[in-house]
Amino acid sequence: MESGLPMLNCLLQHTLRSLCSCSDSSSNSSKWVYAVFWRILPRNYPPPKWDYGGSALDRSKGNKRNWILVWEDGFCDFYECEQARSGYIKGTFGADIFFKMSHEVYNYGEGLLGKVAADNSHRWIFRDTANEGDPNFISSWNASTEPQPRAWEIQFQSGIQTIAIISVREGIIQLGSFDKVCVCLPSFFLQISARLAILTPSLAICTPS
Repeated sequence: MESGLPMLNCLLQHTLRSLCSCSDSSSNSSKWVYAVFWRILPRNYPPPKWDYGGSALDRSKGNKRNWILVWEDGFCDFYECEQARSGYIKGTFGADIFFKMSHEVYNYGEGLLGKVAADNSHRWIFRDTANEGDPNFISSWNASTEPQPRAWEIQFQSGIQTIAIISVREGIIQLGSFDKVCVCLPSFFLQISARLAILTPSLAICTPS
């Protein structure tokens, strides 16, 4: 398995890059400028015994606080960021702000990202408050009583208009765009889940002898 990890990491990076380069008619051909995969990991090794479900870990058992979301990999289109700095957006989003995300850690089941991961759901967050009269507005994917991560504030201030978080196997995909991207069709979520399914194998944790 260890010999296959570099290849999996390469494929994950390629997949995240492809999410930022594909054109989707359901999102008016808007371009995602970055994509990040947050992986769900045990807070401590080995995890408590009640979290074992056969040979794999079962997050439905035990305390959700035994799990966290950490940065696994990310891709950002820095050329697009440079265009935004000098073009129509005058944004300041770039490598410094993007890589600051890698230092963030979120509690599974808590906060906006943690709740989406635990509920296997999706959220679309706009820089400007969405209007319920907008045909692209879907309340269940936009309304949330959970506070936004503090790291998002500087992203919105630096030109990001839309942040999407999508639950996938073993984690969360976070997407950011300089455009106001409408909520995509269900096929978009299925496409992302299918791409990530073969790249995010379940963690194999050995029981201590």
